[in-house]
Amino acid sequence: MLSRDQLSIPQVARTAPVAAAQGVADPRQQDFQRALSVMLGQSMQAEVLSKLPDGSFMVRVADMAARMPLPNGAQPGTQVPLTLVAINPRPTFQVQTAQGTPAFAEAAAADAQGAAANAPLAYLEGKAAAAMTRTAALLASAQTLARVPGGAADGANASISTAGKALGDVIAAAQKAETQSTAALGRTPLLPAASADAGQIAAALQDGLGKSGLFYESHVADWAQGARTLGDLAAEPQARGTPAPTDPATAQFINLQLNAHEQGRVAWQGQLWPGQDLHWEVERDAHGNGQGGQDGGDAAPTWQSSLRLRFGALGEIAARVVLSGDQLHIQLDAASQEAGDAMQAARDRLSDALAAAGTPLSTLAIKAVPSAPPGEASDEQP
Repeated sequence: MLSRDQLSIPQVARTAPVAAAQGVADPRQQDFQRALSVMLGQSMQAEVLSKLPDGSFMVRVADMAARMPLPNGAQPGTQVPLTLVAINPRPTFQVQTAQGTPAFAEAAAADAQGAAANAPLAYLEGKAAAAMTRTAALLASAQTLARVPGGAADGANASISTAGKALGDVIAAAQKAETQSTAALGRTPLLPAASADAGQIAAALQDGLGKSGLFYESHVADWAQGARTLGDLAAEPQARGTPAPTDPATAQFINLQLNAHEQGRVAWQGQLWPGQDLHWEVERDAHGNGQGGQDGGDAAPTWQSSLRLRFGALGEIAARVVLSGDQLHIQLDAASQEAGDAMQAARDRLSDALAAAGTPLSTLAIKAVPSAPPGEASDEQP
């Protein structure tokens, strides 16, 4: 159940203590949620039946009576267009205000008189609603895409859905961009200053990738389940604005999300701390076919993480970390022989530190890959 303290959203109006609050486990509420469970992402009309003393309204939706807050100006006897965007912990609908701006309202099942339905309901508008708008549109598009068009088996009468056309427009816009984006971009350094604290760096990396926007829609789903707050969502790029999907930058970002979903690979580029540039890639091989993986269908997934950093004393270092089951493999590429020798001298310290942390090192390869002088080719094979 969503915490109103976490959401920091005032209730629409003070509730009158005329009846006991209705819990989510109430059989009537469960029936209401089951009736709506097959309608996620669909648009529907709600008939406004009456206005209740606490300022909320009785409506009829999906042939069931429900109580929900509505925008100012809603009148009994009218119909309000809704789009269902979440089922749990309470059904949540997108509604349009008189100004044309979106809002989101929770609903609770009720009888014809609104009895036993006085539990507080969340009502989101303004910036809070803007954070949900893009997800609502994606849900509606996904629902449209799921409907198979009628026609002959040979495809003579087949047609492309609205969502399919929209995705085609997005991909086309991404391909037309002058510079192709291959990674989510961090706008600010992950840490305020240089740090040698491994735990602090790991937390910053996790936070940076988590708030990159690549996982925004799944995070909204977490919010609908009460596992995240609106403050968490507000830290991601999509919550700070919703430009047209065919805007080149937006289209490329959507393309990155599609590729991440299809390939199981994400990339982030920015600064670890001021002046320390970082390019970081994470890839998951669900079949366990990476280095150290075992053959067979029951092999553990293999995670690969690659990053490039530049240090004052060592120069540029490229690292590749592979975790397959309980086996950890690391490859470090130095830009000079001196840097490679320095890392070789410290390899035992790295191995001991990993063992103490509970992740013994299986293999460690350190190579010196000097940059070729201008005009000369490197002997190193790709």
